[in-house]
Amino acid sequence: MRELRGGGGTLIGCLQVPMMWLSALLLAETLSGTPAVAVQSSTPQACFIFGEVFWSTTQISAMLSSNCAIRIERKERRIIMTGPNKIIEVLIPEDPGLHEFIYRWGHRTAHFDDETVEIVRISGGA
Repeated sequence: MRELRGGGGTLIGCLQVPMMWLSALLLAETLSGTPAVAVQSSTPQACFIFGEVFWSTTQISAMLSSNCAIRIERKERRIIMTGPNKIIEVLIPEDPGLHEFIYRWGHRTAHFDDETVEIVRISGGA
């Protein structure tokens, strides 16, 4: 997750998971009597686009982020997500107010709050 905050508070949060993982690895080595080796997983990380969208009769806005290399833009009611091999478009529902948006890259549906919506257009590779 890409998140930066001022005040130095996040450095500890960023180090906690690796330190806990390292501690578990060292404990496993101690208990087994043999050296423990970290193995990198070959499973790719799931890619999500998430955030909030606002719709009203006079204004549409979107504050979206991703945990992978996806370019995100909004044109009128369309959210356009561009990846290395394809472009995905989703229409923002005409439902007044602030809504949570979640899309998992490669799926044919996205979520606005509890509502599932179909992808409007997929361009490029499958």
